[in-house]
Amino acid sequence: MVKRLGVAAGLLTLSSWTASVHATPAACRERLLPPAPRAAAGKRPITGSDLARLRDFGRMDEAAGREPFAVSPDGKHAVLVLRQGDPDTDRYCIGIVLIALDGAGPPRLLDVGGEIIAAPSDVHGIPAIPSGLPGNGTPTWSPDGKWIAYLRRDGVFTQVWRVGLDGTPAVKLTQLKTEPSSARWARDGRGIVVATRDRLDEERAKIVQEGRTGYHYDERFWSLAEPYPHPRLPIPTSNAYLDMRSLVLTPISTVRAEELTSAGGARPHGAAVANGPADARAWVASADPQRPNGASQLWIQLGNEARPCAAMLCREPIAGLWWVSKDELLILRGGDQTNGGRTALYRWQVRTAEPKKLLETADWLLGCHLLQSKLVCARESAVHPRVIVALDPANGRLTTVYDPNPEFQGLAVGRVERLAWSDPAGVATYADLVLPPDHRYGQRHPLVVVQYVSRGFLRGGTGDEYPIHALAARGFAVLSFQMPRNAPELEAETDFNVRQRLKVKNWSWRRRVFSVLDAGLDLAISKGAVDPARIGITGMSDGSSTVQFALINSRRFSAASVSTCCDDPSGVFAVGPSYGASAKAWGYPAAGEHDDAFWKPQSLAMNANWLQVPLLMQLPDGEYRMAAEGFAALQAHGAPVDMYVFPDERHTKLHPAHRLAIYERNLAWFDFWLRGVDDANRKLRSEIARWRMLRSAGRRLAKR
Repeated sequence: MVKRLGVAAGLLTLSSWTASVHATPAACRERLLPPAPRAAAGKRPITGSDLARLRDFGRMDEAAGREPFAVSPDGKHAVLVLRQGDPDTDRYCIGIVLIALDGAGPPRLLDVGGEIIAAPSDVHGIPAIPSGLPGNGTPTWSPDGKWIAYLRRDGVFTQVWRVGLDGTPAVKLTQLKTEPSSARWARDGRGIVVATRDRLDEERAKIVQEGRTGYHYDERFWSLAEPYPHPRLPIPTSNAYLDMRSLVLTPISTVRAEELTSAGGARPHGAAVANGPADARAWVASADPQRPNGASQLWIQLGNEARPCAAMLCREPIAGLWWVSKDELLILRGGDQTNGGRTALYRWQVRTAEPKKLLETADWLLGCHLLQSKLVCARESAVHPRVIVALDPANGRLTTVYDPNPEFQGLAVGRVERLAWSDPAGVATYADLVLPPDHRYGQRHPLVVVQYVSRGFLRGGTGDEYPIHALAARGFAVLSFQMPRNAPELEAETDFNVRQRLKVKNWSWRRRVFSVLDAGLDLAISKGAVDPARIGITGMSDGSSTVQFALINSRRFSAASVSTCCDDPSGVFAVGPSYGASAKAWGYPAAGEHDDAFWKPQSLAMNANWLQVPLLMQLPDGEYRMAAEGFAALQAHGAPVDMYVFPDERHTKLHPAHRLAIYERNLAWFDFWLRGVDDANRKLRSEIARWRMLRSAGRRLAKR
């Protein structure tokens, strides 16, 4: 699916990792917009295959400033990029979907085709490392509401496309030889501003030339994944203006790009702001300038008077602000660890003392727009994937406008309870406890911990590899765990390296996360439905590091699975000089330093002589080298460890076939070690036979 082009083929294309093939438009139209399902006699258990084939829009890790859908200028329609993976062909169907927000008429597919674009990230001084997350972006509307522009890739480079609402076929507007990151309509509708990083291509061309005499091995290497250097940061963004009449691209400055596209309006530096009528404004800023990473504060300005909001709500995370009138404000409070992850909508007459709560929910509401008298948002509940809803602030009623997965109503999912608690040190967080759909009072189930963000639809945890509801359907309880906030001393630090040093010192972050997780396990067990003798733990990225710490410092766990790995002494060598320099700045021992006391609480390799918890590693080929030391040490000491490497993958795995294989192997792994079931998946017969040998070897070792 994702093609890694070697240096000889040209480093200019390295940021263009995409699916190499896709299904036919006719087949994709049927898959992307299925007919409404017939009434079912009953619901069937959900499977990993159901989750692997869900239709998605937006990013699963949505953040401020990145919206999952775009609303037309007249507020009547929304448009989004819809995608569906097909594990059988390892392909994606992608379409541009138009939705009538009043519910009049079915959704329309304006265009079908293209490939998944893996979003790039800048890491450790190296630019544009593909993350594995989809980066196709959200389409944008022309100011007159007649046209939609979007990014689509059908080969090496992504291009800017345009489609009309009147049935005009989609057309490709550009012939770019560099990778665009965004396309925005100019305010007058006469052109589109296209952002690229063409300097990146120039620097990569220099590296190709350098290869003729050998690469100098230095901090440009990300040797975890590639045997060649990358350009150095910073790499600035370039802008060009695409004239709609001539389709000629003309380079423009960053200042000019903002002049052409900015909606205007004053914006306090670093603040989320809502401009209202009659010079009314509301914005969010840091509550304490000395703690820029700490609590926020909502401010109100009416005329020339600016004042902080005194209500408790106004120091909680704010996810959205909208003026209903010059004296009335809608406030969407975001869920976080201090409020049990619950979203709430408030209406506030700003000249009165207290906002009035209209709605509070464990659901995730994101990308909201105030349209006339209703908020239109994307919504996820713990038991249903993302939809678009209209929320009536008058009564808090939610009405579904668009559901891309109507068949999901016919699937039986687990029973979910939101738990909130604090550990003995007062560190607060929450989790979702999921029980099997057929759970009966008095039953005790094996438990699997899934990390490290529990928000919206409970799919597969961070990285989406541990199918929560499919685990519940197999008879597991699942604790979907939200990691805690940073310690207060970190909130005063603006320097990233200083914050990391504080986290690394005595492994304080790992201890903080595990302490609150350990307390959450006690709470889950106290509910009476969890067998404390059969607990598994999973994790990716930061969650994988939590798994390591848990296996070494606790005896609670009977099996584990990780998606990335490992914190071991060899990491500074395996990842490359750029990571080694970062790790040293964070307080890790320098390469070649033997600091057993530092590594003992965290390193699998340093504890391999006694660790016997069964551990499954399912790793991307872009990162697996970092696990080599831990895996080899565990294997050498007879630990029940098994590792699989997935080709063409980065931090977050993107292939649909890989996603399903990972789901199924994790289900079988925990079935085997926690439930004693070893014949549930015939496709994994040879693997399960190997696990039997690992189990037998472990028993022989335990008898010594």
